[in-house]
Amino acid sequence: MKFNLPIHELLAKSIFAAFSAFLLSGQAGSLHAQSECCSTTCDTLSCDSIAGYDDCYDSCDGLACSPFSCGFCDGENLFGDWLGVKPHLAESGITVDAMLTQFHQGVTQGGGEQRFRYGSKMDAFVNIDTGKIGLWEGGLITSHVTDWQFGQSSIADAVGLAPVNTALLTPKVGEPSYAVTSLQYTHQLGDGWAATLGRMNLLDLWVGFYPQYGRGIDGFMNTSVLLPLSTIPSIPLINNAAGILKAGDRGVEAGFFVLESQHSPTTVGMDFPNGVTLLAVGRQYTDFRGKPGSHTLLGSYATGDYTSFDLQGWAVLPEGGVEPAEKSGTWAAMYLGEQQLWSDSNNPNRYTSMFGYVGFSDDETSPFRWTGSLSVESFGPIACRPADRTGIAYFCNGLNDDFQNVFSLVSPLDDIHGGEVYYNAAITPWFHLTFDVQVIDPAIEARDTAVVLGTRAKIDF
Repeated sequence: MKFNLPIHELLAKSIFAAFSAFLLSGQAGSLHAQSECCSTTCDTLSCDSIAGYDDCYDSCDGLACSPFSCGFCDGENLFGDWLGVKPHLAESGITVDAMLTQFHQGVTQGGGEQRFRYGSKMDAFVNIDTGKIGLWEGGLITSHVTDWQFGQSSIADAVGLAPVNTALLTPKVGEPSYAVTSLQYTHQLGDGWAATLGRMNLLDLWVGFYPQYGRGIDGFMNTSVLLPLSTIPSIPLINNAAGILKAGDRGVEAGFFVLESQHSPTTVGMDFPNGVTLLAVGRQYTDFRGKPGSHTLLGSYATGDYTSFDLQGWAVLPEGGVEPAEKSGTWAAMYLGEQQLWSDSNNPNRYTSMFGYVGFSDDETSPFRWTGSLSVESFGPIACRPADRTGIAYFCNGLNDDFQNVFSLVSPLDDIHGGEVYYNAAITPWFHLTFDVQVIDPAIEARDTAVVLGTRAKIDF
């Protein structure tokens, strides 16, 4: 049998067909029978008006009424507009978003332990515009009011120094937990400047800079692909912070933050037991051959005391064992770049982009000497599947020599190399199903290359 379709389109259509049949079995007939449920058919549309679909069907006659054209399937959320409650709240200055993401992921060979685990993540966000609710102008309260993890994760089974599931890092790594991980007040100062204060979730801050890449629930799942692990230990994942931001027409351009240097996932914090972290970021937006891109520089310095991996400073205790030395202060610096490679002239939401970073950190206090990643993602890879997305990535986490020496007597370590491929299929606008494959050469030399397979199901409420 000969296929004339590109392999990525053939794969995408196979996935879509299989899961459409599964989800709609026993329902498709009744939906088709309800003609009023169909909003568009070939009788009401010309081939020219559905130009993008010519790539998916032999002719206009091949485009039949889909069961997804009913209101239940077409809505952006499972419960639609919540019987009118959501738009009413939005008009009053309150926006609410919630989603449930389920993972079935496991190590099929290599790594630490070969088994599959099921885990879930419930996220809810509430934003309040103080002007619209009748208080004062220029204020915005943003909150990650529900960050609830339950079930299990495969992070420890695979490669601990390259987490295979970013979403299940919070509130606590790989264990059932609940917390309000972000609660911030931001006030507009004018000319694009704003001041912010409150509890900060680093993954939410990341989404503010790169909203299309998500927090591990839409695109890539491995943390090493999404952001530099060189941030360890100077930038805690969840903390209290204050800062100032400069935004332009295309997004955040600069920022300076003062963070509490401790990770406080399920506690209030605010006691500053280990000093503060100073974080500065600058971003330049560009256009290369008419396609948008950006270049970001980020640097941090933490004032606290951290474990030194330099064995020369460790003390041997008379009763046995050793006492690690401490070093005052640590730092990290990194560059991040993105560039759009292609876009659909008829649909700006369909495009392909490249993203990469390289990060460096204090090799006396951080496990990593340097980290780097390069990825390519396509949003709407097939004309008739504009809500799908897919990507391929490579990353490398270079371990510092002192960190390797600490563990050399127990288990020799080496740099971590890995890659990830995923396909996110929009079964309906509110239900996305992802297939994910990761292949990682672990840090522990005695372990074989880990192959991690996973599926991810996300429902927007």
